[in-house]
Amino acid sequence: MTLADTLGTAPGRWKVFASDIDTEVLEKARSGIYRHEELKNLTPQQLQRYFMRGTGPHEGLVRVRQELANYVDFAPLNLLAKQYTVPGPFDAIFCRNVMIYFDQNTQQEILRRFVPLLKPDGLLFAGHSENFSHLERRFTLRGQTVYALSKD
Repeated sequence: MTLADTLGTAPGRWKVFASDIDTEVLEKARSGIYRHEELKNLTPQQLQRYFMRGTGPHEGLVRVRQELANYVDFAPLNLLAKQYTVPGPFDAIFCRNVMIYFDQNTQQEILRRFVPLLKPDGLLFAGHSENFSHLERRFTLRGQTVYALSKD
């Protein structure tokens, strides 16, 4: 929604590749169906623009409008896999609150694999409890949880 609000919805302008190791989580996201109360932080304008309200037996549910859903591709991804089959390079990678579950060596390896997946000015967004500055010299902290590729 933020990308649509900021960049518009012209075809080919942007695309989101969404991944998770949990295929059930991916299926829920792919379905685009949520309980209305799950979206309580959205404005009424966002709800109207990007969601359709359910009626009858679907009352209380909302579904992402197809015009927005078309911009998102979903695929399973295991960060521990030897290779990632993803459609990069990306302008941004959001890997939030995941790396805390890995030891430092594994974090280092995952970060190393992210480097070729980011465009030269790409950004890596981490969770608030994650810090990679000491692990991977190819990333420079740019904000509280934002890293950029270092210019070597």
